[in-house]
Amino acid sequence: PTQLRKMTLTTIVIDDSTLQRVATGRLIENHPNLRLMGTFDDPKKGLEAVNKFQPDVLFLDIEMPGLGGFEVLELLECDCQVILNSTRSQFALHAFQYDQVKDFLVKPMNKPRFEKSVDKAIKNMSVEKVSRLDMGQHVWMKRLSKAS
Repeated sequence: PTQLRKMTLTTIVIDDSTLQRVATGRLIENHPNLRLMGTFDDPKKGLEAVNKFQPDVLFLDIEMPGLGGFEVLELLECDCQVILNSTRSQFALHAFQYDQVKDFLVKPMNKPRFEKSVDKAIKNMSVEKVSRLDMGQHVWMKRLSKAS
């Protein structure tokens, strides 16, 4: 639990709604385990930034002009965790068909639900790091046994 509190995840927000983008940005900036890398109202520019900077978590709106959230998911070139948000809860079922989608928040987001979603992302990140360590240790142990 102590390690979880120390972990800082990088984030990017893509949302065409100024009000929601600012509100999400504030929630991120006020969370001790999150660092905001940028916010984008243009999904194409946001997608470029995500693929370039590889954040740990992407907060992504679904309904946006030009390129919707599901289209952005199809074009992601990074292995970030995605927290989708929308005013329409009926998108949730489709959202979880994507492996990278870890949560779905209905707008307007409230702080307790946002924090629960972030806690889930932190736990997922911790599990991934431990899994990578276990794999590395397993490979190292295999090499040791072959050497002797």
